[in-house]
Amino acid sequence: MSPSPDARQPDPDARPETANGHSLQLLPIGSGLVLIGLGLGLAFIALRLRRS
Repeated sequence: MSPSPDARQPDPDARPETANGHSLQLLPIGSGLVLIGLGLGLAFIALRLRRS
């Protein structure tokens, strides 16, 4: 007995799509952590410049 055409296996390589049809692109976790670190570093540098 073969599976029906409606019973599709989810494709592991498929990208999740938003409601408007565009594919949702997410940053890898490492890139996100780097961006957070750069933002915090810039904030601390700005605070030091402001206090001096």
